[in-house]
Amino acid sequence: MSSSSIAAKFGTRLRLLRQEQGWTQVVMAEKVGIDRSYISDMERGKKNVCLPTLEILAQAFGITISQLLKGF
Repeated sequence: MSSSSIAAKFGTRLRLLRQEQGWTQVVMAEKVGIDRSYISDMERGKKNVCLPTLEILAQAFGITISQLLKGF
């Protein structure tokens, strides 16, 4: 599996989790301290995500990193 397809799958998962919370990208950006444009790039599979970012995102959603990556 190529890294771009992994990034795209993660982006889809991230968008789903964000929408389940009822958050816009702007609201999510404020909650996690990550720029909205970076969130958009992650959701579109344009940015690879590092481990510290995964931890921040998981904490924001109130889940573990394993749960964040569920379905891979």
